Amino acid sequence: PVIAPNPHSPTSRQSAPRPHLRSLLAILCVSGVSFLLALSSHQSAVSSSSVMTSTASEPSEASMGQCSLPGDSRKPSIFTKIIRREVPAKILYEDEMVISFLGLPQNRVTPVQFLVVPKKQLATLEEAHSCDEAALGRMFTVASLVAKQQGVTNGYRLVINNGNDSGQEVPHLHIHVFALNAQKIKKLRKSVLSTCKKFAVF
Repeated sequence: PVIAPNPHSPTSRQSAPRPHLRSLLAILCVSGVSFLLALSSHQSAVSSSSVMTSTASEPSEASMGQCSLPGDSRKPSIFTKIIRREVPAKILYEDEMVISFLGLPQNRVTPVQFLVVPKKQLATLEEAHSCDEAALGRMFTVASLVAKQQGVTNGYRLVINNGNDSGQEVPHLHIHVFALNAQKIKKLRKSVLSTCKKFAVF
């Protein structure tokens, strides 16, 4: 025989919520959904506002005035004078962004040593801006190109001295390219260690 459930039993009361409880649950569900929708809209608005603020707060290159041609108001560096042909140098490569030339004979510590310099007179990397990225990247491409032209096939060292504490002497950003060989490495190492001791690095 089928036994009908007792409507007054605890189980029956739990499985069949009273009408006012169902209404309360419905209200809570609607309120929860509304809250989540409102929260989602608020987060989207905040996100959009952040993006717009970020975009608006980044100054244009024209307004910054920092992407003009080299050091208009500063004293020309020795490298700028080479670019202007005011000082002689053995130029190995030149284009609209960078120039490469042999290091001075008295400063060479390897058989092949040359520099790659941006035509814009940036004293250090900290002066570079987004508009300078192409020239900075071009410096490394030209370093590789000139190394091949100079017959350097077994590797070379790139050195950038950036700032006073690095031993930078010319206030114009540049890359030193040293072509090394087994016989010259020890001599170069001694020179580097001597420079480090001079500036109290060790």
